[in-house]
Amino acid sequence: MTIRDPEQVDKLFDDVNAAYGKLDILVNNAGGQFAQPAMDISPKGWRAVVDINLNGTFHMMQAAARRWRDTGAPGNIVDVVAVVWRGLPQVSHTCAARAGQIYLSKTVVTEWAPYKIRVNCVAPGTIATDAFHYGSSQCQASFCQANPMKSAGDAQDIAESIL
Repeated sequence: MTIRDPEQVDKLFDDVNAAYGKLDILVNNAGGQFAQPAMDISPKGWRAVVDINLNGTFHMMQAAARRWRDTGAPGNIVDVVAVVWRGLPQVSHTCAARAGQIYLSKTVVTEWAPYKIRVNCVAPGTIATDAFHYGSSQCQASFCQANPMKSAGDAQDIAESIL
């Protein structure tokens, strides 16, 4: 399924409820991007990244929140975002979408709190994933130097922060 399609998202949540009876937590970790100067990003490339990272996140959040509201059950949403405060060269589409995701989360938490739905963001920073190794060793070292701990984190660090 694709989180870009609200109908497929609804079907996913129907399938989860049928299989497990309920949903307690939603972790929005889907994303996609590619490195490219902003001047060279095509309209199709821009839409693809924003549609996954921002619109898809919204579809997932809304579908989960509606089910929690309708059943009276509390819920938890954790959105995995990017550290976009200073911008990131070569991924303007991702920064725009993730900034939107952050402020979407800040907004809906105020609306959904009366339904006992919590919304939090986790901004991992420099994490040694497969994608981290696409860059040169010089690029990897510069990312680590920009991190106060002077090293990259790993997937376990993020899993623990989400829990």
